[in-house]
Amino acid sequence: MQPPPLREFARIAVVQTAYTGDVALALPLMEALRQLHRESWRAMVVLPSTAELAACAAAVDEVLVFDKRGAHRGVAGLRWCAEQLRRRGVELLLVPHRSARSALLAWMARPRCAVGMDRSALPWLLPVRVPYRWDLHEVERNLSLLEPFPDIGERWRCYARARVELRFAPHHREHLQRCLEELGIPQRQPLVVLAPGSVWQTKRWSARQYARLARWLLRRDIAVVLTGTAAESELCRSIAQEGGGWSLAGRLGLPELLLLLERACCVVSNDSAPIHLAELVQTPVVAVFGPTIPMFGFGPRLPSSAVVERELPCRPCSLHGGRRCPLGTHACMEELPAEWVWERLEPLLPT
Repeated sequence: MQPPPLREFARIAVVQTAYTGDVALALPLMEALRQLHRESWRAMVVLPSTAELAACAAAVDEVLVFDKRGAHRGVAGLRWCAEQLRRRGVELLLVPHRSARSALLAWMARPRCAVGMDRSALPWLLPVRVPYRWDLHEVERNLSLLEPFPDIGERWRCYARARVELRFAPHHREHLQRCLEELGIPQRQPLVVLAPGSVWQTKRWSARQYARLARWLLRRDIAVVLTGTAAESELCRSIAQEGGGWSLAGRLGLPELLLLLERACCVVSNDSAPIHLAELVQTPVVAVFGPTIPMFGFGPRLPSSAVVERELPCRPCSLHGGRRCPLGTHACMEELPAEWVWERLEPLLPT
């Protein structure tokens, strides 16, 4: 089925109820919708944990919070969310998230049109499906949901590098400034952010190597700030204690984290959300990959960003990473030296 032209849909929603990085990677789709169809009203369906991030995008007119693991779990929660979409008069649903729940939501909401991926868990519930292409970055895969519309077609490619317009409230900037003042970091001091965490244990580069990086950066009079979730605060604290620097893990909301990443001259991160958050604010990243590979479509995209990885015959061992190394060695991360990362990081530092 070919949908009507995009311009015929006045009220559009995008469903992305996965992790923070997935929402960051869907924001270029929201920006493309804004630029292609400025008269439209645009909503984003997200988890409570990513609502602040979606709200930062100027292209998002409303954030609909779907607490699928809490208050809105189960079939009753799906019915509630579908009803919210119907009450808002949503005519078009774009569904980059490939879960069965998201496909069911699209079916239950009964919009005029729903577009998703052919690799969705329940693809037959989506009237319009686009091929999931392994040769594309995830940003481009999300944008390809626009290709079926006759007035868009291949034009979606023009937005693959478009800058996402973000907005921040004054209290977000004030909170970050207070935190940096508490740490004693002057406004003009160069700053590098280290993001050593990940939901998946095998994606984490060695804490000892992060500490070595921190020491080298401090010798160059560059401030080092470690970031992560509240659950990663002990990891960040231990790295700061061993290598130097300061931890703000668990102390920043997503808007403040974006502002911190924007303030940084560079970010060093595992294959995790900080890669995509940093690039949203045009800050280059040195990304450390272990069990996963950039060819899956989740690597950094800025020309100045870089990937550091150790070539091994066992890589990649999974699509998302895992709780433990299948071989018990974790060689892809434990045997990746800080010198390799420093080689890619040093050219990004101020002289």
